[in-house]
Amino acid sequence: MKTADIFRKLWETAKDNYYLLTSLLMFLSFPSYDVWFLKGFAFFAWISLIPIFVFVRGKNYRDIIFYSFIAFLLGNFLTYQWIGNFGAEVRGGYTVILLFLIPSLSVFMTTKMIIAEVLSKKFSTLRVLIYPSVWILIDWVQSLGFLAFPWTYWGYSQYPFTSCIQMASITGVMGVSFVVVLMNALIANLVFDIIEMRTAGTFLSPKNIFQMKSARWCTLGCAVVVLIVIAGTMAVHGKLPARRDLRVAMVQTCIDPWDNWAQNRMRYLSELERETRGVSALNPDLIIWSESATLETISYDFENGFLNEFELRVLHLAEELHIPILTGEIGRIDDYIRRQVHMYNNAVLISKEGKVVKSYSKINLVPFGEWFPYERWLRWVKDIVDSFGASSFTPGTETSVFEILGRRFGVLVCYEGIFFRHVRGYAKQGIDFMVNITNDGWTDTYNGHMQHFAASVFRAIENGRWMIRAGNTGFSSVIDPYGRVIASMPILTKGYFAGDVDFSLNRTTFYSRAGDVFSYIVFGFVLILAIFYFISRIKTKKVD
Repeated sequence: MKTADIFRKLWETAKDNYYLLTSLLMFLSFPSYDVWFLKGFAFFAWISLIPIFVFVRGKNYRDIIFYSFIAFLLGNFLTYQWIGNFGAEVRGGYTVILLFLIPSLSVFMTTKMIIAEVLSKKFSTLRVLIYPSVWILIDWVQSLGFLAFPWTYWGYSQYPFTSCIQMASITGVMGVSFVVVLMNALIANLVFDIIEMRTAGTFLSPKNIFQMKSARWCTLGCAVVVLIVIAGTMAVHGKLPARRDLRVAMVQTCIDPWDNWAQNRMRYLSELERETRGVSALNPDLIIWSESATLETISYDFENGFLNEFELRVLHLAEELHIPILTGEIGRIDDYIRRQVHMYNNAVLISKEGKVVKSYSKINLVPFGEWFPYERWLRWVKDIVDSFGASSFTPGTETSVFEILGRRFGVLVCYEGIFFRHVRGYAKQGIDFMVNITNDGWTDTYNGHMQHFAASVFRAIENGRWMIRAGNTGFSSVIDPYGRVIASMPILTKGYFAGDVDFSLNRTTFYSRAGDVFSYIVFGFVLILAIFYFISRIKTKKVD
């Protein structure tokens, strides 16, 4: 075969499968590796869905499902394969996790495509609005229930684009996702029309293109984005921290999540004590350790009067430094009636006098990783996740508001930072700042840490409150109410740092007051279209 024939064959193959570009662009749309040429992910999100949007147009429903599923299967694998590291210490664990997770995420995204195409074929003039509307509707569904996983939102890709994401103070992250997907749909519409013109043999000139309705709509969409960015720039202009109302310090010890805690805990404690004494020289008002810093039943043992050596040293450290310490712990409640012991993933505040002040039990547990609510019926699934090192916690039932120097704050334990409704609940209770203690050490990756961090930026903007992140391995940071990182330290690095909080930047946002009004409006739009669609189907069947 001649070289020309080989290239022609490759070109034909690529042309017939260009929908797979969405898989690659999806990978490029989110944090992946800490190298300079992959730091432009915020840009790629605006074009990542164009190939699949163009490719499925005009296809039958079976083909839409097939090609969408394949594109998102590969895209989800490239983007979220790091999650498999949770089972990496067990033979086959990495593969088992991904075999469940990646197809599940792909089903959600394929559902978006098929619903959007069904409605778009009926209401073709509304296509560019249908796609982003359906997109965030399914995203919302993905945030509900025991197995909720509200992680894969397109809006999170924009966390470095501070001026653009200020709209989250009105719409929440869903509004940002809507705009990003809308632009993908507008550009895809234009690309499809250009392809149609070329197929029809129409001469393509800039004048002909800009006379197309899809080009005008695309231009209008770009103008809206520019206005959003200008408004966001004006919102943050001149609003910089100028005083110290509260100084918070974080200690990052990089405890190996796979090490045996019982055998290594005193060594870990010695490292915590050394780093904490070091950061105390910065005169902080509050020292924060990570979720996994103290895997002991501190509050339970304090209440019952039988503290062990580890716990006594932690309390004595707070008393010695005369600085409150917030840390993770294992909560415990004994149910004597049912003869059961309930264990919780807790945060606990220790006063500067070395006393336990208050604890909070994590409400939104990681499905499979921290609990499995259906183990009574699917015991074999529970056995598998237990073999990977999963925990068996009981979910907490109510939030707790802590206080330091007259300032109120809520605590989010790890995964809870991605639950926007949960965090807004704290804002409605009048907190001054939020603290997210976490442990992403098991991921051992840049993408795992930074994809998780992205949600914290949005929670700060949505609620107009400071967000303090303290991670075992990072990304530990102090984030102001406009989503800007004021202080931080690198991931996977041992050490400490401190940052000053200026509460004059706090504000009551539309989102914190009204919640997901924007999302509800969009859902109403989809519902109305769905009703008209089914009415027309019923009428058609009656005629037949």
